[in-house]
Amino acid sequence: MHQQVINLKDIEYTDSINKKFVFDNEQSSLTLISFKAGSQRAIHCDEKDEVAQIIEGSAEITIGDKTYHLNEGEMIVMPAQTPHGLKAVKDTKMLLLRPKHVHN
Repeated sequence: MHQQVINLKDIEYTDSINKKFVFDNEQSSLTLISFKAGSQRAIHCDEKDEVAQIIEGSAEITIGDKTYHLNEGEMIVMPAQTPHGLKAVKDTKMLLLRPKHVHN
């Protein structure tokens, strides 16, 4: 992997959700996602834990039966096999760290 400097403000807002991979390798991926205010990521489950950090704006993240209001600079772990989803309260940018299967 070659080194590069990434400006987290470079991703633009579109009509709903816009994604930009910061990196994607065999072990994990880090994605920068922008959500226009009011846009949503439907409730779903993932095989591995995920970590989300709000870097701009604010969002409501539902995990199981609880909803958390996250603001700029806050992060949360979404446990594996637990239903979760997101609604952008304001125009929001988020980093999403997702581990992948690692074969030994």
